[in-house]
Amino acid sequence: MDLDGDWPLPRPNTRFKVNRRPAGSSLTKSSTIADTFSSLATPVIAEALQRSKALSTQSDAEGFHQLRIAFRRLRALYWAYSPYLGEDVATQATEELRRLAAVAGGTRDWDIAGDLLKAAQESGASIEPLVAAVRQKRAEAVVDSQAVIQSADVEAFLTDVSLRAQTMLQSRCSDLPIRAFARKRVRLAQRTLQKRSRRAARSETTHEEDLHDVRKAGKKLRYLLEFFQPVLKDRHDRTIKDLTTVQNKLGTFNDIAASETLIRNASFNDVPAGVVQESLQWLEEQKYRRMLAASRQVRAVADAGWCDQER
Repeated sequence: MDLDGDWPLPRPNTRFKVNRRPAGSSLTKSSTIADTFSSLATPVIAEALQRSKALSTQSDAEGFHQLRIAFRRLRALYWAYSPYLGEDVATQATEELRRLAAVAGGTRDWDIAGDLLKAAQESGASIEPLVAAVRQKRAEAVVDSQAVIQSADVEAFLTDVSLRAQTMLQSRCSDLPIRAFARKRVRLAQRTLQKRSRRAARSETTHEEDLHDVRKAGKKLRYLLEFFQPVLKDRHDRTIKDLTTVQNKLGTFNDIAASETLIRNASFNDVPAGVVQESLQWLEEQKYRRMLAASRQVRAVADAGWCDQER
């Protein structure tokens, strides 16, 4: 088994088309801060609404995953523009987007746990009762996620916070150019990633929390580079590619760590305790091996010097 590769996850089963025009493709150096927010947010909001609508009647694993990503990308965008949005607008948007991302991720988390347990079975573990129980947990998570997404009225929320953000930006920075602002926000995200990576790399003992912090900072930087690349001084295709590689390594480790926590904290009344313990032991062993690969990636990030690229 290739322990540095990704675990096989459920295949996409998307039944609608999403506009894949690169976010920020309409940005130019003469664009203003206010104008660019709408052009960047609109396609991501459109995808989130399409995904939400489809998931009200479907339980597609990839659909829930992509919805969570859309909410995370919007959070990164609101963080980027927060200096001009004001605390109330930025906080309301980011907190609710965080909650919605967690709701969308509930089903995805059980999908990942189930996939890992199948890998454990293939390696010889006798854990069929737990595999079946996890399938049931996944079905329950689908119902819960669909109910919350419907009750949250995602369209009304996204329309409201988008309009409030646009109104605030038009009143505060309608004539300010985007390029210097984008470079400043990217530099801040780069430095945050570098700081967290170096802190994790200096530690004699690798901690899950440090790796998680690096992963979150790397996501934010990658999303901002994808958003703002058209107006940045240099091309960042290589950096985005490297960040994606790092995220894949850290994401694989996070999948195992999160699945272990999920199973440890869940109740499985009809599953023998020994079966649950055998599964947790297998996940612990895989987590340790994946942690080594993730730690190597973090040390590479700490030495990469990405915070010096955008001057």
